[in-house]
Amino acid sequence: MMSTPLRVGFNARLLSNPSLRGWNRYTVNLIAHLPQFGVRPVLLAPQPIHPSHLERFPLDSYEVHVAPPMRNLKWEQLWLPQQCRALRLDLLHSTFNFGLPWSAPCPMLLTLHDTIDPVYYGRQTAWYDRVRLQNLISTAYHWAARTRADRIITVTKHAKSDIVKYLRVPARRIDVTYEAADPHFHEPVSTDTRHAVRERYSLPTRYLFYVGGWEKRKNIPFLLSAFAEAACPDLHLVLAGGNDGRRAELMAMATALGIADRLRLIGWVDEADLPALYAESLAFVYPSEYEGFGLQLCEAMACGCPVLAARASCLPEVLGNGGETFTLKSTAELATLLQRIATDENYRRTQIERATTRSKDFSWQSCAKATAGIYLRLLKYTSDIGSAASQIRA
Repeated sequence: MMSTPLRVGFNARLLSNPSLRGWNRYTVNLIAHLPQFGVRPVLLAPQPIHPSHLERFPLDSYEVHVAPPMRNLKWEQLWLPQQCRALRLDLLHSTFNFGLPWSAPCPMLLTLHDTIDPVYYGRQTAWYDRVRLQNLISTAYHWAARTRADRIITVTKHAKSDIVKYLRVPARRIDVTYEAADPHFHEPVSTDTRHAVRERYSLPTRYLFYVGGWEKRKNIPFLLSAFAEAACPDLHLVLAGGNDGRRAELMAMATALGIADRLRLIGWVDEADLPALYAESLAFVYPSEYEGFGLQLCEAMACGCPVLAARASCLPEVLGNGGETFTLKSTAELATLLQRIATDENYRRTQIERATTRSKDFSWQSCAKATAGIYLRLLKYTSDIGSAASQIRA
């Protein structure tokens, strides 16, 4: 640990929202663990930070500075750089794909989690939608942030490859740091808690589990088809997350496949219930076509839940030897895996061991340590560049 902590400013704009999924989870866990490695986070926000996030940070390990009311453009492009100068920050870090000013008096970093919008959705968006004013503004914000960042952090090697390929960012500017499951996913789930969660959601005894969005990219119809093909009459499929807008569509498909009586759509679930939902399931199944990381894989593995994931985008990289993968070219391979999970207890125990072992490769402490190392290398690089420039001017 350094004797004098690095003062790193964070664009904390999103932390007024109490949600702990997605970018907020990454930001909160990173900030909570960075003080162990000589970093003092300085949270810069247009609105007060939600207390539930602040509770996760060690006492006296951080600062919060909230701006007076102003438009977001002024806050980002003027107020943030002013605070970097006034507070003598060593670095400015935005952790959510965009949110950096055009210039600042200190080096800037951007965490670019994925290329889902330009790569996956961009291919499916009509040209006339891409040139709408709102989309053009969003594209400009993202382009400016990654262009002006002195360094970019992303969360998998696959994401780095796509950033290089599709966004034309030089590979030498990009570092990879893996995300992780929150610590409570590693804690044993008591029998009483499992029973209470089963009662709360009226869960069947034997079920496969999925949690996440239900949008097209998540590929839920593929999972329904494979589940029907597996033909395990005592097995249920429980889908958490999603939104009510797709409920009727999924139930109609389940009815056509003859599995409606074995499909449970439980919607949004409490964060505290997730470990029990993973632990009680026969397996977690993730058929997504495209992800930046796929945090649910880490959560499931940490709970000792067998994992079956699509052989697509970053999922094989994150899963490693922690579970099984399946092709998205047909449902036959997944259907076979579901049958085996449901009927072969020795096979399932092996999958539990694989998941548990692989889960130990991910921690927020490791992520924070790697990130602190990136900060130091960037400061050394910019210091060396500054010294060279001074010598040339002399």
